[in-house]
Amino acid sequence: MVDWDGARYAEVSGLQRMVAEESIADLALSGNERLLDVGCGDGFITMLLAERLPDGSVVGVDASHRMIDRALARVPFDMLRVQFHVDNVLALPFEEDFDIAVSFNALHWVHEQGEALRQIARSLVGGGRAVLQMVCATERPSIEDVAMQVAADPRWSGSFEGFSAPYVHVEPSHFGDLAAEAGFTVDDLTVKDLSWQFDSIDDFRAWFGVGASDWTSRITDAEIDGFVSAVIDRYQEIVGDTALFRFSQLRASLTRRA
Repeated sequence: MVDWDGARYAEVSGLQRMVAEESIADLALSGNERLLDVGCGDGFITMLLAERLPDGSVVGVDASHRMIDRALARVPFDMLRVQFHVDNVLALPFEEDFDIAVSFNALHWVHEQGEALRQIARSLVGGGRAVLQMVCATERPSIEDVAMQVAADPRWSGSFEGFSAPYVHVEPSHFGDLAAEAGFTVDDLTVKDLSWQFDSIDDFRAWFGVGASDWTSRITDAEIDGFVSAVIDRYQEIVGDTALFRFSQLRASLTRRA
């Protein structure tokens, strides 16, 4: 996995924050839970959750060192109940340490989603909850699908030999099966078709440029703007609108079986 730029992500992550803030608004918390945030990114949402857990604790994990560096900068020096660690979801160092786990728009970057779910389940106490959100499959090509199409174009294909898609957009029904196999009971599973209108094409390009690190890390700095523009231009043809981003969001509410 490419080490995402935490500082740049913080500048362009309004979309991700909107989705996550809506998700945590109706998250039932007593205030004393031990919470794990998987794929915490720059820690913005993790800190909002910490505010709702004055008698609890929060641990945010992310595979990106630069994301965790950014997250750590958000924590007041005397707030010992909030921690951030560099950890891969496929090798979480926890066992029955948390009452609830959350993950917002991170797990679709993990190929081995079944193993990720098993690791999250193992981190929870029996009866512990998980609220997981991610981009899922849809009949409409995703922006990541378009990036793979552009990478295969003659102009770029030489830089992408042997490159495989760094994401998985799971079918919602299949995700339920994976969760059950990992030791969860599926309490609720919903899919929403969402959209986000960027202020301009330049803003859309800047946002995609941060999330496209798996692609742009394979080309020169001088080529990045051309690649990003090619993806956004082709994506707009699919969506049929200027600077509009559309995606399907899966939300799963799970309980670890005792």
